[in-house]
Amino acid sequence: MLNEFSVAFGQFWSECWALVEALTLWELALIMWPFVFLSIPRYILSELIVLGQVFRTEPAEKVRFRQQLAMQKPLVSILLPGYNEAETLETTVLSLREQSYPNLEIIVVSDGSTDGMDEIGRRLARRGWIRYFEHRQRGGKSSAENFAANAARGDYMVICDADSTFDRDSVWHLLVEFYDPEVQAVAGNLRVRNATTNLLTRCQAIQYLFSIGVGRRASAAAGTLSIVSGAFGALRSSVVRQVGGWEAGPGEDGDLTTKICLAGGKVGFAPRAMCMTDAPDIWWGYFRQQLRWNRSVVRFRIRKYRGIFNPFSRTFSTRNLLAALDEVVFEVIFAISLPIYVTWMLLNHAEMFWQVTALVSVLYVLVNVFHYFIALAVSERPNLDWPMAPYLPLYGFFTGLYLRTVRLLAYADEYIFKRSYWETYVPEYVQAQSRKFDSW
Repeated sequence: MLNEFSVAFGQFWSECWALVEALTLWELALIMWPFVFLSIPRYILSELIVLGQVFRTEPAEKVRFRQQLAMQKPLVSILLPGYNEAETLETTVLSLREQSYPNLEIIVVSDGSTDGMDEIGRRLARRGWIRYFEHRQRGGKSSAENFAANAARGDYMVICDADSTFDRDSVWHLLVEFYDPEVQAVAGNLRVRNATTNLLTRCQAIQYLFSIGVGRRASAAAGTLSIVSGAFGALRSSVVRQVGGWEAGPGEDGDLTTKICLAGGKVGFAPRAMCMTDAPDIWWGYFRQQLRWNRSVVRFRIRKYRGIFNPFSRTFSTRNLLAALDEVVFEVIFAISLPIYVTWMLLNHAEMFWQVTALVSVLYVLVNVFHYFIALAVSERPNLDWPMAPYLPLYGFFTGLYLRTVRLLAYADEYIFKRSYWETYVPEYVQAQSRKFDSW
């Protein structure tokens, strides 16, 4: 039986190689068009930008701003909204209290928690570690964030999740990126704390390394970064109040950042501002998380802020247009291309479908390996990232098949049914207000 399988396997790859020899490079490119014309350009562009940043000298303005920060030490308000975070709240607060930046206030808001988070919050407040507030009725993360922002006294706000931990110098690294007066928000760098739990968390560790460690670094350098994760990032307090704070989610972090960009602000990235966060370790939980995150692309990019694509809009800018196109083309269109490509192949090249699929899979592995070495070269945590190398062959299937399918489901679900307006992540009475005031 094993011998028969080996023979069949060898014959299949002989057919794949025969296909490569029979076609010209242009013919192969046309047959593999999503890989050649969508995947490769994005990989090459991001890697060229990142490599260019490696050899770039630190701007003199940044050096001066760092010195200015060291002398003036403006107050920074750390906003820590949470719902049922009793298990992790104290660890996160301790991590924040160990920050080397000396002038911090930590504002914790318990959003209707029922797991004992309130008791822990009050205890930490009595010790003088935090300023603590609690909502008796849950209002959603946006409500807790806005409450904390209204209570904040700092020139800058740092938003983070109550289940994360941070490097000691992370706040310093976030603040330094405000040396550019156009920068109104700065995204921190994220890594998966529980990466070694199982295959799912390992794949997410690679995903964070690629999409955040490399992707956001490249987008920030190109001036097209348009997201500050709610897990860790910094904002100028004045701009948060100017744009009206957070609106009902999910996707409230991307919504706020988009409003900041529409107001003329830029988003920076601080690769050395490291945040360790737990990723879902159960497939169903990860599936639901990705549905929620990807619905927001349709809700905000295609529906709520579609004026970004209108050159006659008063808020139009080329920078915002390029940022939106990056997300729409390489996420929405790329996901839609999967069923289109499969159907096209079966209708026009059914006789070579499996051979082409195998060749594309091998090419994705090779590209991911190359991309991985670029990411490792600029990584701030190579000791965490290099053990993920054996899982690169599976990562192509994880992103190319599984994630693209999940995204496709999320986009269709949101576009047809507007499901994000009924998501239980936000309480129903808050969602009802969101449905009432958002553009339908």
